[in-house]
Amino acid sequence: MMFSMALLMSAFVAQSQTQQDAVTKTNNERFEAASAEFKTLIKATPTNGELYFYAGDNYLNWGELDSAQTMFAKGVEVAPVNPLNYVGLGRVARLKKDTSKGDAQFAKAIEIMCTKSNKVDKSIQQVGYLKIAESLIQVEPRNLDQALAHITTATKFNDKNPAVYIQLGDYYAEKDGFNLSNALMQYNKALEINPKYTISLLRKGVLYVKVKNWDEGLKYYNDAIAIDPTFAPAYREKAELLYRAGRYPQAVSAYESYLQLNNSCRVQQRYASFVFLTKDYKKAIEELEKALPCNDQNAFMYRLLGYGYYEVGDFAKGTQYLDQFFTMAQTNGRPEIVGDDYAYKGKLMIKQGQDSLGIEMLKKSVELDPKYVEGYGEIASNYSRLKKHALAAEWFQKKIDASEEKAPLDYYYLGQSYYFAKDYANSDAAFATASSRYNDAYFWRGKCNSKLDNPDAPVGLAKPFYEEAIRLNGSTPEGITANKKNLIEAYSYLGFFYYSQKNFECSKAAWLKVQELDAANEKAKVALTDKDVAAAVGTCELIPAKAE
Repeated sequence: MMFSMALLMSAFVAQSQTQQDAVTKTNNERFEAASAEFKTLIKATPTNGELYFYAGDNYLNWGELDSAQTMFAKGVEVAPVNPLNYVGLGRVARLKKDTSKGDAQFAKAIEIMCTKSNKVDKSIQQVGYLKIAESLIQVEPRNLDQALAHITTATKFNDKNPAVYIQLGDYYAEKDGFNLSNALMQYNKALEINPKYTISLLRKGVLYVKVKNWDEGLKYYNDAIAIDPTFAPAYREKAELLYRAGRYPQAVSAYESYLQLNNSCRVQQRYASFVFLTKDYKKAIEELEKALPCNDQNAFMYRLLGYGYYEVGDFAKGTQYLDQFFTMAQTNGRPEIVGDDYAYKGKLMIKQGQDSLGIEMLKKSVELDPKYVEGYGEIASNYSRLKKHALAAEWFQKKIDASEEKAPLDYYYLGQSYYFAKDYANSDAAFATASSRYNDAYFWRGKCNSKLDNPDAPVGLAKPFYEEAIRLNGSTPEGITANKKNLIEAYSYLGFFYYSQKNFECSKAAWLKVQELDAANEKAKVALTDKDVAAAVGTCELIPAKAE
């Protein structure tokens, strides 16, 4: 009898250890491995409701809501007085936007926990209240007051459990916004109880990243890794931090460490997607192609391969993969086709000579995603390339209208489009704005106003703009070299204008400047042989010093 009892206790301890091993795999985001272990455990003890809860929790963290729901429902069926699976069903319902159903499931769990005759273990009650609080903190609509009440209840069961202070820290992180002090205090309490509690270090890192304190965030991720080199979430968060900081090679290296710990098909494909985000498109294509066969029904992979091949200039392959993505997305109803998809499809078409169809695709991209500001610029640039300048101007204006910050360069392109469309007044207005950043915009203002002036009796509308252009761009050897053609045009205008005003001194001075810039200039040669111009000395101060 004693032997049998010892054997039974040994089996119970082994099961508990294996359950904890599986939970640890969930915490390490090794969801596939955890799922396999839970299936084995459930097969051995099919009436253990707690196993169904943790198996469902694994699916929930994995993002597999339907599988989580199935597992929790089975847990309710086999262990109707275990509250945890009702909590699980409530969490799934809230994630699926069914708040009333979620609240009803939470209420049922609390009823079971509060019924003394059910004799629910205190540790299970604590998990139940903490998981309800977690949902109320993280999932819309949030209910922070109720979450705090549940955390307070959970604390009474065991105030030495660091998980309590993690949840309390999460509460303050959500409640206090960018004020970190209360949340940090709670995460530190968890570390006081267990200095090796890596989840707390991870939370502290996430908190600092929230306020863009990258160095402090990185420190805590590294601290977590130093304590437990197998703690995979720290590598993932570290990779994402380094990516956001623009440190792409280090980001990829960190994600490679995450992949080594969680070498599943899901993580292989996520890693390949991450490499794409770092803009190393050649390496991304290699990783995407390598990871595709393990799940060739993942439409995201075809999307990124289409994008990637466009970026490396293989437009035929880019089209092949992106067409496959569109087929899968339209057949399955997911993933959602977004503005970028139409944008890349349009750019691929244009690169293969299908200009009209490509531009229409680009238009679809901005219709679907009006915040895709660069899409307006792509359309405008292609109309410019096709010399459809009025349409180019229309789309550059749309880009400006859609932009939160109005870029002077966009006004510059808008001005050029209007100029070539012979809309000189609007062109001048655009270049007036562009001139705040680009000095050579004054040359364009001179061109516009020259066109707007009366050719038979010019009043010098262009004169002040050409003078300012010369002042800003023609005073240094570097400026003269960079703007030689425009400077010749500006001085030529002044030569003609002063001649029309019978100011032969200034006309000659202007034509001499043209000749200085281009000794073979035919217009200058002809102008300087005119008898009135030839008789002048040419000592006119063309560009007076600007008044302070």
